[in-house]
Amino acid sequence: MEKVMLKRYLSLATAVALSLGMSAQTHASEMTRAYQQYQQALSTGDTAQTVKFAQQALEAGLQEYAADSDNLFALQYNYAVAAGQAGMYDIAAEQFEILADVAAQQFGKLAVKTLATRLDWYKALLQKEQTRRVKLRVSGATLLMRDILDELEQAATAYPADGANMYYMVANTLLQYGSAQFSQQRLADTVNQGLKFAITSWGEQDMRTLEQRYLLGRLSYTAADFNQVVATLEPLTATLDQSLNYTHPLTLQARALMLEAYEQLAQPEKVKQHSQHIAQMKPWQSHLEPVLLLRKMPRYPQVATDLTGDATVKVTFDISAAGNVENVRISDDSAGSKVFRHSAMEAVQQWRYMPRFVDGKAVETEGMTVSVDFDSKFAGYDYRFNHASTDYVKAEEARLRNQSNAR
Repeated sequence: MEKVMLKRYLSLATAVALSLGMSAQTHASEMTRAYQQYQQALSTGDTAQTVKFAQQALEAGLQEYAADSDNLFALQYNYAVAAGQAGMYDIAAEQFEILADVAAQQFGKLAVKTLATRLDWYKALLQKEQTRRVKLRVSGATLLMRDILDELEQAATAYPADGANMYYMVANTLLQYGSAQFSQQRLADTVNQGLKFAITSWGEQDMRTLEQRYLLGRLSYTAADFNQVVATLEPLTATLDQSLNYTHPLTLQARALMLEAYEQLAQPEKVKQHSQHIAQMKPWQSHLEPVLLLRKMPRYPQVATDLTGDATVKVTFDISAAGNVENVRISDDSAGSKVFRHSAMEAVQQWRYMPRFVDGKAVETEGMTVSVDFDSKFAGYDYRFNHASTDYVKAEEARLRNQSNAR
């Protein structure tokens, strides 16, 4: 689902809008023809052709426009985005790095437009590194995000009107792409500051505020600060429950965390309450597949630490109509070592799902299979958010945003 968020200043849509003026020229140039072919490929979802014609349009644009032209910037942005969508992460990362330098020169190093470009560069680098078989000792994506975090407060001070948007953009990126490579305290400080900006600028009911509140709650959970988890997330669920006539995906994620937090705080009534809310959720459409709400990392077997390195185990299980994992077993075709199997099953048994819905009713799901990965060097947590993608949820979030703006 497209979240309610700031308009991307340098998005594909911006590039399209900037480039429309090109096709209005009286003479048909090579760039215009290539751009029209790019638009056609984009509309049909042909990623290979989209990359091809985006590159051709850029090469022709280099001959027609000055180096600091907005049109040239837009064409290069199109090419970078297209390459990323086609899985050509080397090219995407290279193009976004160039764009980040150009943006810094044109708009200023700390400007919000430059930040947007650097975040896209970070995503491309992260995807590039994740496709490599050899793990890097020093991640370029991690170094880039550290620079972004180091400069975020300074940027918000230099551009106070954009401060809330800046913090939201960074939090939103971490929420979508994970943040295991950064210390919990540093992330918590950043998100907490962003949440203060969001409440002041947009109010408690704005989705951008609620997303940052969720991320802060999740960070508190991984830090085992369970009192802070419930203090942060209870207002989130209350806001969404009061504002919507269905159960929002963010509410489910938050309740799954609070269920675990209240269990650690020895408050069984609260555990039961949140478990029932998940089981009795109101779906946003009549047919839904299960969504993972809470994934606990497997315990790496101590006996295997110096023997087998990393491993993967395939686990099969059922999901009840209440979203609980049941009947966990090792898949018939799993190649995982026996030493990892018990740990994998133990972890999956504690996962929590949103149940499958058929004709608006929650039903059991049988034979779900997942791969449980063991990384001997893993020492962090993954804060990614599984966000639903439906027009109905988009419309309802837009309504919340409009209500917030009206205030």
